[in-house]
Amino acid sequence: MGRPKSTIVLTNSSIEEAFANGRVTLAMLATAAGVSVPTMRKHLHETFGDRITFTRGRTGGMTLSSRKFLHTVTESREAHEQTVLAQQSAVATTQESDMVLDPIAG
Repeated sequence: MGRPKSTIVLTNSSIEEAFANGRVTLAMLATAAGVSVPTMRKHLHETFGDRITFTRGRTGGMTLSSRKFLHTVTESREAHEQTVLAQQSAVATTQESDMVLDPIAG
């Protein structure tokens, strides 16, 4: 039987606020949450996904992107293709409705 999973009581808004106020380290957040640094790193990655980046070294740290939704090139291309298809079907529908002859106008 494994160890029980640690619960982290820091809210996402408090973490985002910490990023906005200045330099934030994993050790600071881990200490505040009462968990180990690797556990905190895993939690941040699971919570923020692609929005958070970790860099190592003397000038390293963490950065949090302000955009909430980051898309890959493939997802953007698929979304664009769906938009184009929707526009084409709207134009085709409009052209079909224009073809209907008005019996009064002759």
